[in-house]
Amino acid sequence: MKLDFRGVTAIYGRPGTGKTSLAMRIAHERIAEGQNVLWVSLYEDKETFFRNAAALGYDLSKAEFWDMVFVRPDIILNQVISATSQGNYGLVVADSISALVEDLQSREYLINAVYRVFKPSNIDFIGIAEEESATPLDYIADNLLRMELRLENGIAERRMYVVKARGRRAGYYVEFDILEGRGVVFLDDLPRPAAKGRWERRVDPLSSAVGPVKGGGVYLFAGRGLTPLLARAAAELSREGLKVLYRVFFRDASAASTLVEKFGGRALVQQVEPRPQSHFTHIKGLYETLAETDADVLISEGVDVEFLVYGRKALDINRREIEELRRLGVAVFINVDKDFGLRPFADVVIKVRGERAVVYSSQGRALCRYETDPAPRLVC
Repeated sequence: MKLDFRGVTAIYGRPGTGKTSLAMRIAHERIAEGQNVLWVSLYEDKETFFRNAAALGYDLSKAEFWDMVFVRPDIILNQVISATSQGNYGLVVADSISALVEDLQSREYLINAVYRVFKPSNIDFIGIAEEESATPLDYIADNLLRMELRLENGIAERRMYVVKARGRRAGYYVEFDILEGRGVVFLDDLPRPAAKGRWERRVDPLSSAVGPVKGGGVYLFAGRGLTPLLARAAAELSREGLKVLYRVFFRDASAASTLVEKFGGRALVQQVEPRPQSHFTHIKGLYETLAETDADVLISEGVDVEFLVYGRKALDINRREIEELRRLGVAVFINVDKDFGLRPFADVVIKVRGERAVVYSSQGRALCRYETDPAPRLVC
């Protein structure tokens, strides 16, 4: 994700939300482009700053760093104005401006610096502030970025809200995480496999009920004990030359692996154990696996566990994943005991209870049988 915010940018939020880390990423990108960067710190010494930046994977060694802890606001701003008037900076970062806006005179100094130096000289300026200290920049800033860290049931979710962005779209948020060695990482930064071409295959276990399995199609299987059906479908699809990734949630994956082989096919079978972690990390794990395997078909068995671990957020996680997989042209089979609100995202819904199956598709509703002898399949 390109953080191409130009002009005056205010990054604000509560402590620990990632304000400084985001500014470090922007500074790192500007230095890589050959720009001169001045970083003015009002709370952190030089050694700590560079150590923290390096831990995130950011090389800011070429940035000019000023340690201005305990220096009066008027002196700080006068020195910044003098240096930027004479220097060749592309970006100036002030971390944090909270101390610069504590009184009326300091706020006037800051606004004066913005209008006298940064805007006329086309020098980009980033002011980092605690949430309650961002107000002086609200109206004069070209960009307002609010950082947020939510904790729900011990699970972290980080968001960057683009409240204002002059000349471009605003009023939205993007999720991110802060990873050691990689810094601030957005969902758009994650590796994706190449999109698949259009494809469809008829397979005996399913096609009587759902028609040809199509790349980008989403098939929701609601019912228990469907491992044999899903494993046989995986086997036949693999024999058709498709790469199958079979994920089993919180159960022993050996049964699925054995059945796929028994039916004469091959699949990469993984046991997945959702844990209380960031939602971002969960989605990141799937994207990285897809990039590594280049799968054409994804089978997820026992997705109910995600809803037990992540609660209401699980629906949003699955929606994001389904949208991306559909875009890539990956066929998706999702198995749950009940649909948990997933039905609107599926092209075909198959509800199985014992030997009875009901199939909902664009063709309407069909009553079918789930046969297990001589081999598992749906018959309509």
